[in-house]
Amino acid sequence: MDFAYHRGNNLIDHVDLCLYKGETTALIGPNGAGKTTLGKLLTGILKPLAGQLYIFGEEAGALPLSHIGQQVGYCFQNPRQQLLAATVEEEIAFGLKYRGAKREYIEDTVNSLLTLFEIQHLRRSFPLNISWGEKRRVVLAACLALDPQYLVLDEPTVGLDGDRTRTFNRVLARLRENGIGMLLISHDQDFVRENASRILPMEGGSIIDDLRV
Repeated sequence: MDFAYHRGNNLIDHVDLCLYKGETTALIGPNGAGKTTLGKLLTGILKPLAGQLYIFGEEAGALPLSHIGQQVGYCFQNPRQQLLAATVEEEIAFGLKYRGAKREYIEDTVNSLLTLFEIQHLRRSFPLNISWGEKRRVVLAACLALDPQYLVLDEPTVGLDGDRTRTFNRVLARLRENGIGMLLISHDQDFVRENASRILPMEGGSIIDDLRV
């Protein structure tokens, strides 16, 4: 894909990039480099103003956001922006219910994800009342409920202490084992070293290197 975007202070200057399933890539760089804008372009939240962007072989501009969301999950910097249900289990089930999945499948999926993210005890909790790290895990579980092939996680360790970051790292390791690709937008160097096999430094709206680690 080779595309550009410029609106207000948001600038992407002809990024030429391929991301792959099963690979964890970190996007790093200073504030204002364009990292979050790029993440939103890759998930269909923003549309490129020039060039071509393909998502699993399909031209992104021709795809509805709902279709992209079934393939690429996006977790915002602030998880509160994605929480809307009355309980944690309803939050995780929301997308599946919207899609019209069968009740038994929804129940099995929710139970599996509650276990994966170690949040079974929060099943009936109000999502906005749980801790920041727990919100992170709930949002990620809700994304995974839709069985995406790829995830974009924007500053996922912000607000997490050491123990919660280690818990989050364990979850990401399990996702890698299941072949899910990820783009990690992060300033956290330790988190990047722990999880990424590829690092893309970004500056001024452009990717300036492509490093394998």
